[in-house]
Amino acid sequence: MGNCLDLGCGGGNVTLEIAKRVQHSGRVTGLDIDPVNVALARKAAHDQQVGNVQFDRFNAYDLADADKYQVVYSRFLLSHLNKPAQVLTNIFKGLVPGGRLLLEDTDFSGHFCFPRCPAFSSYVHLYQKLLYTRGADANIGRRLYELLYHAGFQDISVQVVQPVHTAGKGKLMAEITLEGISNALLQEGLTCREVIQQTIQELKAFRANKNTLMSLPRIFQVSAVKPL
Repeated sequence: MGNCLDLGCGGGNVTLEIAKRVQHSGRVTGLDIDPVNVALARKAAHDQQVGNVQFDRFNAYDLADADKYQVVYSRFLLSHLNKPAQVLTNIFKGLVPGGRLLLEDTDFSGHFCFPRCPAFSSYVHLYQKLLYTRGADANIGRRLYELLYHAGFQDISVQVVQPVHTAGKGKLMAEITLEGISNALLQEGLTCREVIQQTIQELKAFRANKNTLMSLPRIFQVSAVKPL
């Protein structure tokens, strides 16, 4: 396996799973810009006694390793960046020849629910608008093939998955995400607190209805290889 990088690792759940699978055949590094995430990931590694992994605070734009990693994995990072092409160039340089990049990212506009719910539509709109205002792209999933092609990758394959929930924790995602971005929405002047709270209440009511379904965004899963 060699060296594996999880770029934008969050709390380290996927990083730790990779480390457990490769065991002694490789070493896994998780990098994230949020010190809270890094601390959580380090604690999880300690608690789970996973030794072939390390977590560090790091900005993806600063990645400067050359020919180091056999595999790079990144999930839901590029959609939050205003210069994703630069990060892909860094990743390309960091991979060994023949190394593989695995990406997962969103096409947020692909969200849907049934029956129609104005609050759900408002949530999807506000999320996209927030990222757009900050120079990012909530719908970057559909662009990944082109971005990887121009970065020099070959053997690019693309597939799309989209979880849909009729009950359980999956139906909580809309209201949880809206709550999570509420301060950012207010800072950018995109809405007011009253609208956010009303939208969350309507999402809760819609979610509680057993006859409704709610999707997550379309998720593009892309694999690509650095040429030999």
